[in-house]
Amino acid sequence: MILDSRYQTLKQRFLDIDDFPPEFLAISRNLFDFNNGEIVPKRFEVWTTLVGLPLPQPLTTRFESLFDEIIKLLPNSTRFYKVRPQNYHWELFIIKRPDETVEEKLLIQTTEIIRQILNNFKPFKMSYRGFLITPDGTIIVKGYGEFDQLREQLRQQISWASPQQSNLGHISLGRILDPVGEVCFRELKQLVQTSENDEYGELNINCVKYVHESQWYMETQEVVSTFNLR
Repeated sequence: MILDSRYQTLKQRFLDIDDFPPEFLAISRNLFDFNNGEIVPKRFEVWTTLVGLPLPQPLTTRFESLFDEIIKLLPNSTRFYKVRPQNYHWELFIIKRPDETVEEKLLIQTTEIIRQILNNFKPFKMSYRGFLITPDGTIIVKGYGEFDQLREQLRQQISWASPQQSNLGHISLGRILDPVGEVCFRELKQLVQTSENDEYGELNINCVKYVHESQWYMETQEVVSTFNLR
C-alpha cells in the first residue's frame, strides 16, 4: 500500500537517529512561546479543512491514553506540548499557511468550491493503527483510508491553496520539545515498533469543516462552514 510506505519512510527516519536533533527540535520550539514554564502555541493565521474538532469520544480517549503512555517514558525535565483532546483533528487540505498570502475574496470563494467538490464524494472510513514520532518530536497516530482522490480534486480546483500539502492521514497528539537521551530514545523506538499492529479504532468521514485558525493546534479557531458528504 502506498500510504503504508509513506509511514514506513517516516518511521525509518526516526529509527536512524539516537535522539532528537537540536536543529529539528528548534523547528518545533518555534511554534510556541515559553512563558514562566507554560508552553503556549503561537498565534498564526491558517485557513484549512479538517475532520474532527472534536473526534468521537472513543477515539479521543484512546489517543489521549496513548499520548500519556508515551510521555511517561520521558525524563522528568523534558518539555512537551499536549494537544487539547477536544482539538484532535485530521487535516484534510490546507488553504493558507502562516507564511502565505491569499486574498480575502478567495478565502470566501473557497467555501462554495469545497461544497461542490464534497457533493461528489460519499462518506468513507479512516482506520487508525500504530503511532510514529518524527525527528522534530511530533507524535502522530497513523491513519489509513482512501483520500488521495479527494485531496487531488481540492488541489486542482482551488488553485490558490497552499502548495505544501500532507500526503498522510495522521492525527497529531503533541510534540516532545527537548532531547531525551539515548536510553529513553531506545525505549521510544521500541514503543513505536510494538505499536505497529495496535488498532485504535475507526472514524467515519461524513463531515468536513472549513476552519480559520488563529492560534496553533486549534487553540483559537472559528469554524467557517461545515459540509456533509453524501
